[in-house]
Amino acid sequence: MRRFNKTDKKGFTLIEIMLVVAIIVILASVGFMSIGDTIANAKRNESLQESKFQVRAQSHNDSVRRNMLSGTPHRVAAASTSAGA
Repeated sequence: MRRFNKTDKKGFTLIEIMLVVAIIVILASVGFMSIGDTIANAKRNESLQESKFQVRAQSHNDSVRRNMLSGTPHRVAAASTSAGA
């Protein structure tokens, strides 16, 4: 029968593998939590920008409507007229 010496050791022990898996799980959970926070912040910022855009668009539409009712011609923005040139 063959005896195993410390020099014959091949592979990893169960404890070593469990430690590596535990470390990976901890790192992954921290990463997922920070990604979740980042996604939540991005969605909140996107919603805020959309709200600001809608307020500006409504304000612009109200301005155009008032000008049309008062008989004042509506001026077209310079950026849209120079795009065709």
